[in-house]
Amino acid sequence: MIRIAPQTFAAALLLLVATGCSGNRTVGERIDDGFITSKIETKLAADPQVSAFNVGVDTENGVVRLSGVVKKAEARKEAEDLARNTDGVRRVVNDITIGDQTLGDRVNDGTTTTKVKAKLAADPEINPFKIDVDTSQGVVTLSGSVSSRKAKEEAEKLAMSVKGVTDVNNRLKVEAKK
Repeated sequence: MIRIAPQTFAAALLLLVATGCSGNRTVGERIDDGFITSKIETKLAADPQVSAFNVGVDTENGVVRLSGVVKKAEARKEAEDLARNTDGVRRVVNDITIGDQTLGDRVNDGTTTTKVKAKLAADPEINPFKIDVDTSQGVVTLSGSVSSRKAKEEAEKLAMSVKGVTDVNNRLKVEAKK
């Protein structure tokens, strides 16, 4: 019998609800990715070398993307090692940058992320539940999936139109037509 900690189950369930129920991925795949994300976030929080508050973790199909800002190269590598050594992780994309980020910077990045998400949600051609938005020092990263090349380009254009965005890293994938 497999035992699951209530906090882990709750986090996975919340992730499932937050990402919506549409798309090609099964509930099991979304929960697995949620567990992977939760395990990595727990490892980061317990590691004194890495500030978990400065590192974002996103998982899709076992591929983990780390984002954010840390002060030292050692912390960047440690975060990647922690993620890579987590059960279920197929690959790690380390987009963590090295530098200083103040509380004000984090608030600005959070505000930018919220504005980008609002613009995406307002566009009828884009399903905002299938797009993850991360912002670090004014650079917005879009990941997830969209229904067409046009929607991918529109998402990037919308993100770039938000005040404070200096660049957009568009990692959106176009879903295969059924």
